[in-house]
Amino acid sequence: MSILATIKDHSGRIYRGIQALLVASIAATAIAAFGLTENGSRATALAMSVTSTSLALLVLMYMRSSVVQRLQSAADAEAEKHRFLGIDAMTGAMTRRYFLDALSDRLGTLRNRRQASLVLIDLDHFKQLNDTFGHQFGDLALAYLVKEAERIFADGIIGRLGGDEFGVIVPHDDAAAISKDARRLLDAMRAGKRHEGKIIPLSISLGVALAPLHASNSTELMLLADLALYESKAAGRGRVTVFDEEMLSDKRYRRLVERELRAAIYLGELELHYQPIVGTEGSIDALEGLIRWRHPVRGLISPAEFIPIAERSTLIDMIGEWVFKRACADIGHFPGRRISINVSGEQLKRDEIVTMCERILRETGRSASGFIIEITETVATAATPEILRRLEALRGLGFHIALDDFGTGHCGFNYLKTLPIDSVKIDRSYIRSLAHDQVAQIFVSALAQIARIQDIAIVAEGVETAEEFTLARTAGCGRFQGYFFGKPAPRDKASALCAADSRPLALSA
Repeated sequence: MSILATIKDHSGRIYRGIQALLVASIAATAIAAFGLTENGSRATALAMSVTSTSLALLVLMYMRSSVVQRLQSAADAEAEKHRFLGIDAMTGAMTRRYFLDALSDRLGTLRNRRQASLVLIDLDHFKQLNDTFGHQFGDLALAYLVKEAERIFADGIIGRLGGDEFGVIVPHDDAAAISKDARRLLDAMRAGKRHEGKIIPLSISLGVALAPLHASNSTELMLLADLALYESKAAGRGRVTVFDEEMLSDKRYRRLVERELRAAIYLGELELHYQPIVGTEGSIDALEGLIRWRHPVRGLISPAEFIPIAERSTLIDMIGEWVFKRACADIGHFPGRRISINVSGEQLKRDEIVTMCERILRETGRSASGFIIEITETVATAATPEILRRLEALRGLGFHIALDDFGTGHCGFNYLKTLPIDSVKIDRSYIRSLAHDQVAQIFVSALAQIARIQDIAIVAEGVETAEEFTLARTAGCGRFQGYFFGKPAPRDKASALCAADSRPLALSA
């Protein structure tokens, strides 16, 4: 029942009592006034009138007090409700809706713009923190971030915008002061949070946009701060970036690339080049298909330039489908060899990756066992149950799964037991260091031993010299890839290389 209905129900009976008392008072007064009774009765009537009026006044005072009390209770309940809706229970930060309202209020109106700044903060590698130390520590880390942000940005408003993303409204636009405070927060998080007797270092990325210098409304300011935050992440995380106009130019460039890349898919400007993967004797066991974009004006464009842009849209799905179709069409030119193709983590976020592969295998009549799907270590460490389910489904179709760039991030040996993989590609940085770095030697040897137990193949990437080939083979690697055996080449050239593979390739390289 609403507070108004409660007050109405409670007050109805009192109102009727007051009405009865007032009617009695009026009647008694009328009797006395018009002399309808004797003097004694008239005095009694006047006494009754005074008594009834007094009682009515007392009841009115009671009712007013009761209504005021109930309205205060209702106000307290409403305030508690707003506090519950406006404050994130776990971190104590303002909720997204109320934070955005506060940001709009702070920026003012069209006629009265006010200075303010928006700082977006993202806790780096949050999923890995949860996986490694447990969700309880992840929650503590988020609450610790809010506490430190409130301490450092003492005059700011802190809000939680998403799972591990927060915002701070700062009531001024002094970029130097904000950057200084942001670096203090970076240092505070790097100092770490104590957990089970250990200090766990934390990392955050920050993006800053100023109003009205960069934007004058909350939506645009949020967009620009997010763009600055993205730049911090792209530059390696653990840093603060203040928005500048060049970022918008980069954004326009990305849109241009998106449009041209979409056209390139339909106009046949994409190519698949193949690099050999050899066995211990140097003979070709497989080939990795590497996409290239031959632009009519700019020439050959590296995938490092256009794949990250494609991953921010559905273009990555179109490219992934094109690559697999091309590989299915080309595999007949490499008899007895598998083709390895790279699959983006963005593709694995959607079930279409499995249905697409099934459809193309059906259309081309190829067997999944002839292909290796490569995923990066970054994708593996951030793999959700849904991504793991899709990898299992692809493996169930007959694909081999390879873990690429192993050793570049936070992927430990325990992942080899839990991930559905058939081979591991050791990052080239370890192979280059085998001759002089004892840590690299121990790492590669330990990985090779674990892989043998798990029945997982080990591929050494980036082999460029005979010495690196010998050292990697001695360390326990069973397959090898790098310029020493051959650079990525168009299909026909790679096919000719395979056809000439009658003696160990390494000896003739």
